[in-house]
Amino acid sequence: MPTVDLTAGPAGELNFADPVFQTNPWPLYDWHREHQPVSYVPALESYFVVGYDLVRRVVTSPDFTVYHPFRTSRRAFGPSMLDQEGSAHTRARAATAGVLRPRKVAAFARDIIAPLAAAMLDDLLADARPDLADRLATALPMRVVCRFMGLPDGDAEWLHEAMRPLVEYVDHAPVPLAAVVQRRRELAAYFRSRIAAGTDDGGILAVLAADEVLTEADVVNNAILLLAAGTETTAAAISNLFARLAADPALYAGVAADPTLIPAVVAETLRHEPPLHVTLRFAAADVELAGVPIPRATPVQVCLAAANRDPAIYPDPHRFDHTRRDRPSLAFGAGRHVCLGMGLAQTELEVVLEALVERVAEVHPLGPVPPVRGRGFRAASGLRLDCRPRSRR
Repeated sequence: MPTVDLTAGPAGELNFADPVFQTNPWPLYDWHREHQPVSYVPALESYFVVGYDLVRRVVTSPDFTVYHPFRTSRRAFGPSMLDQEGSAHTRARAATAGVLRPRKVAAFARDIIAPLAAAMLDDLLADARPDLADRLATALPMRVVCRFMGLPDGDAEWLHEAMRPLVEYVDHAPVPLAAVVQRRRELAAYFRSRIAAGTDDGGILAVLAADEVLTEADVVNNAILLLAAGTETTAAAISNLFARLAADPALYAGVAADPTLIPAVVAETLRHEPPLHVTLRFAAADVELAGVPIPRATPVQVCLAAANRDPAIYPDPHRFDHTRRDRPSLAFGAGRHVCLGMGLAQTELEVVLEALVERVAEVHPLGPVPPVRGRGFRAASGLRLDCRPRSRR
């Protein structure tokens, strides 16, 4: 395998364990985009790809696949649509897609997400919680996913705790595999019991269980995946959205004065600070990318975040600008494995911001706004806010 010479580049490495990468990877992405858009990283034993066109090619080309028998996500979630190709992927995705059509998402947002967000914000504002953003980011996505899947609200806290080792393991954290296996067994037993007991007919778990082709193992594995996918990135995105608003009072004032700006502010937040920086692919055969040969079955870390700040696509890419009319970002990926819940996630963020501006006149940070940081998942955790409620007639 070739090695990467970063001596002429910025401080830090393309390595999930590197502190510089975890706190400020943007100069590193910029340097690699210009000098080494495809590079082999010995610490990860994989290639790293940056740049919009290259990233889009990898996630849409049949030369690259999500499948590998020893992929980390398979240890955490079991084989699921995340890491399957062909008919197995198509069947599981088709069974889920019907519940995520725009009209159903809009109704779910109106009837479920909006009341949940309103109730949580009312409670947090009544208590004047400075950690409002963290609490909302932790609790709301899991409550929403429970309703979406047809699970009891009372199980949300246990499900959040049970998922932590799995999510952290997939996110390259030093979590013992034994802890992951144990929690996965508990989650699998939970979902099998819910299937046996019967669930809300409108929930995605019931839809999956009713499919005549999917096995019980397919249903359980994809349910665990959906639980993770519907919570981790959305929670991080909520934190990043609140951090952006806290850091820019004029932006919040503009949105509060004109709520029609909300979709654009959410979309630009997802481009500028995506909650997931990297997604994984494998070379389906020996392939060459940007002049670099990549052997078959080699892991390829595809940097969605670097694509989102490619100056060839987004002029002045490091500037937050919700008035942009550039190409849609790759925050949710692209191609046959594009995030199935992207519409639900973006809608949830919009509903949260709508609920906030209805209730809060001004948002001010208490102390410095924390940086967005992490490995693959990135969040501005630890934000403390002074939220000044609107006067109500």
